[in-house]
Amino acid sequence: MVLAHLDDPPRPRWPGILIGLAIALPIAGLFVAWVIPTLVNSVLGGARDLDSRLRAEDGYMQSLCSAAFDEPRDGGLCGCVLGTEYPSLDCQLPFRKWTLARQVDACTDAAAREGAKSFCACVDVIAQKAAAATPEARDAEIANYENCTVLPDALYLPTVDVLMSGG
Repeated sequence: MVLAHLDDPPRPRWPGILIGLAIALPIAGLFVAWVIPTLVNSVLGGARDLDSRLRAEDGYMQSLCSAAFDEPRDGGLCGCVLGTEYPSLDCQLPFRKWTLARQVDACTDAAAREGAKSFCACVDVIAQKAAAATPEARDAEIANYENCTVLPDALYLPTVDVLMSGG
């Protein structure tokens, strides 16, 4: 067996290793330089978007409860908002209920309904399902309101100034 290697010696492995490294290193460099930062930025960008949305909701709820408070309209929401440091995290369910009620009111206006047909239809369906649901399932139905907010004709919540004037 040893004599057979004398007639046909094994080839050196270095050329194959060098060719493999020449191909693999640029691909790995591209992966490290482009793919990993893209993934990190997408995760961090999503977190920044969520953080800015939550801060905006915090500001809206706090200014609503301090400047435009109306007991029959805002009592359930402001009872939670004024008792917590981060209402957008701690008061999501009361805020969703309050928001759904405001959007149902907004969609009763014929001009608003005409400009936001799909949004108002979505809000109406969710409000009807929430009203017909059992108390245990009602919160899950109200949480579906988030699906309406991504529609292209979605209505914005009324500003605090509008709510202060009784709107």
